[in-house]
Amino acid sequence: MWFGIIMAGGSGTRFWPLSRELYPKQFLSLDGGSSLLQGTIDRVMPLIPQERLWIMVGPKHEAETRRVLRLAEREGLPAKVFVEPQSKNTLTPLAVAAACLARTDPEAVLAVMASDHLIAPQEKFLALLKQACSIAEKQDVILTFGVLPTRPETGFGYIELGEVVRDESAGLSPVFRVKNFVEKPDRERAESYISGKRHLWNSGMLAFRARVFLDELLQHQPEFHKTLRAYADAIGTKEENSLLKELYAKAPQTSVDYGLLEKSKNVWTISADLDWKDVGSWSALDDIAEKDESGNILRGNVVSLHNRNCILYGDKRILATIGLKDLVIVDTDDATLVCHKDEAQKVRDVVNELKNRNRVEAQEHRTTHRPWGHYTILDQGPNYKIKNVTVNPRARLSYQMHLHRSEHWVVIAGTARITLEDQEIFLHVNQSIDIPKTTRHRIENPGKVPLVIIEVQNGEYLEEDDIIRFSDDYQRQTEETRTGPAAGEKS
Repeated sequence: MWFGIIMAGGSGTRFWPLSRELYPKQFLSLDGGSSLLQGTIDRVMPLIPQERLWIMVGPKHEAETRRVLRLAEREGLPAKVFVEPQSKNTLTPLAVAAACLARTDPEAVLAVMASDHLIAPQEKFLALLKQACSIAEKQDVILTFGVLPTRPETGFGYIELGEVVRDESAGLSPVFRVKNFVEKPDRERAESYISGKRHLWNSGMLAFRARVFLDELLQHQPEFHKTLRAYADAIGTKEENSLLKELYAKAPQTSVDYGLLEKSKNVWTISADLDWKDVGSWSALDDIAEKDESGNILRGNVVSLHNRNCILYGDKRILATIGLKDLVIVDTDDATLVCHKDEAQKVRDVVNELKNRNRVEAQEHRTTHRPWGHYTILDQGPNYKIKNVTVNPRARLSYQMHLHRSEHWVVIAGTARITLEDQEIFLHVNQSIDIPKTTRHRIENPGKVPLVIIEVQNGEYLEEDDIIRFSDDYQRQTEETRTGPAAGEKS
């Protein structure tokens, strides 16, 4: 049986300030359509149904991932959301997925893909995926997808081709042994790879059987395999979560390329003639977005005069630019990025500096999305914070309590149903209520239009982790201890 493994745990730092740690680029739409994550799900589903999709995420991205799945409203069983206790690059989540699936089907085929790629045409991708899974089903190899390069790209890794395993025939793509994995090259080497025609871009997509992957892991990462086996044996028992956390604590912080593929002698690559885009940084938009007559990419509230080859992204404020060339300018509510296109890969350095300064702008936007809706911080200062909160129709927040802050709510649109300890109160437009500290409470939108409230918080500590959840429609009341696979959620 074939399973799709979608890696969706990244933080998208090179797309800051549009991408933030709590709302990274896989949840964004960069081509005017659906989000990158939703596009990945839609791309693979004609071949692998949603109940056999595993989406690997971190705890901070679980709620938004579930919201994406819920909005799709497809029939049948939902995809599995596997929550990693911490980020450990790509080797660990793939090993865990293989170990979990191998418990019931050691011959299960895992088709691995990232959540932030754009691939076309759909028909050719599905044909390649089917070919790769069919090969992995019969051969004791790990199969990679090597994309035919179209330019001397210095931002990608490359695969050096070995001998031909299968020639191109009957409409199928050729398959080669992998001779070597090559790091991101300089310009001169990249040009030699293009002219030599013996290198492919390393797309990061894979196909393999669970048993084959675990056998390779045993050979090349024996200590990690031992810990993984202990976790797999405990799945379904009360020790499962604690052993998963122990596994991640001990696991190597490495990619599947470094930790396994470069060590293995059993890696093949399928030559993929695809329009493949790894949307890694702002400069990648040059390959996917429409441009004006001067080569500019314009998004949002932008006035562009006499600019050339720029990427200009405006939000609520007007972004006006004159006479610029080859620049990236991204303006959001709380941050503005200005850089040359050639320096776009270094945006992650800005994020690292913000983290070193403990700046919230590295973590989240002024507008933060939640499964029930979203909120925007309007103002804040010592001992107070003011939010605009929108609750979706028929949605509600958790039944909760705060230890360090009181809240005052004013309804400005819609109708609110308030639970305050053992009371139930309805509030209409221009009505308000006080929520004292240590009082159990819940707000719900029983109507068919969005509920909008202004929330004023007062207290000595106003961060989002000052919350105790007693019940929750989105399974968050125990999120500090619950990890591992979970399918679906309450509506």
